[in-house]
Amino acid sequence: MTASVKDLAQIGIALSAEQNLSKLLEMIVDEARDFTDADGGTLYILDEEEQHLRFEILQSDSMNLRRGGTSGVKTVLPPVPLHVKGKPNHTNVSSHVALTKHLVNIGDIYKTEGFDFSGAHTYDAETGYRTKSMLVIPMKNHESEVIGVLQLVNAVDPDTRDVMPFNPDRIDPVASLASQAAVALTNRRLISGLTSAKQRIEEAHLDTVQRLAIVAEYKDEDTAIHIKRMSRYCTVLARGLDLPRHEVEIVMHASPMHDVGKIGIPDAILCKPGKLDAEEWKIMKQHTIMGSDILSGSESELIKTGQVIALSHHEKWDGSGYPTGLAKEQIPLLGRVCAVADVFDALTSKRPYKDPFPNEKAFEMLKEGSEKHFDKRVVEVFFECLEEVLAIQDAFTYNP
Repeated sequence: MTASVKDLAQIGIALSAEQNLSKLLEMIVDEARDFTDADGGTLYILDEEEQHLRFEILQSDSMNLRRGGTSGVKTVLPPVPLHVKGKPNHTNVSSHVALTKHLVNIGDIYKTEGFDFSGAHTYDAETGYRTKSMLVIPMKNHESEVIGVLQLVNAVDPDTRDVMPFNPDRIDPVASLASQAAVALTNRRLISGLTSAKQRIEEAHLDTVQRLAIVAEYKDEDTAIHIKRMSRYCTVLARGLDLPRHEVEIVMHASPMHDVGKIGIPDAILCKPGKLDAEEWKIMKQHTIMGSDILSGSESELIKTGQVIALSHHEKWDGSGYPTGLAKEQIPLLGRVCAVADVFDALTSKRPYKDPFPNEKAFEMLKEGSEKHFDKRVVEVFFECLEEVLAIQDAFTYNP
């Protein structure tokens, strides 16, 4: 099928579907050249901040030239300013088209006045190329804003291979193609921008979550280290349970919020050096509900997961835990995972009321608690992944 009968709608769909920005820019020039039988083509992108057109794609079949896009070879030509000494630059045909939003069709640049083609003349003299016909089209998006300029050079007769003026019958369709390309390019930029913005927001979100978790346990001398150990222990366990990759990542970032409710517990109870009495213990157990309340009402999957963990990580397999006495599979899996990680870290860490237990003692207590305090499968995974657990413990040890 020749380029002249290609379905523009199908080209537009193909352009819109392309995810890679470099490939998209290249496709725009390829399709436009194919449609008009052009030997060469150049794509400029408007830099609104700097007020110039920068070269993105440069192609020529007869010169065996491909620059920009996926070629891996950058275009090194200087940008074209839209204004010179404060005045609109109408001497350059590409900047003129960008400023006026109207296309220009030139039969022979050597016989045309009104534009400065000295750059093309110099290029021809140095390379032996003969620039003749030129079609320069503004790329206008859905809001009729010019975001770039498409410049096609030397329409070639398919039969004789002679250079000829661009076929007037092709001008409107290729202008439509340029507009479709501009919309596709605008959408791709918006998506890329949103992705970058989303990533920045997510990073800020995670940072806030980490800081909130640190505030909750600020009185522990190894607060931040404890949180790092906890999140990594939970990650190892989640991975060992073959949870989907996305869930493993969520667990890693949500588990530090397990004790966020301690913000609401009085210092006298949190930092008491001895055993809590019955009333104090009753207050202490409220941190699970407080944590759930703090994290409730969010649309974020991360915060929702944090809420589940905060509320359920002190439930026990036999139903004797708190705050609601859930048992076995009634306890959310991530709560069961966090319970094992939290208890191991608590046993092997210094607290105001105790010195750390040796690992061997902590291992014994985890095994004894299997199917009583803990989900047996989670405990099994803990010991299956013990080498990773100990590496985390060693890497994140508080050294005052």
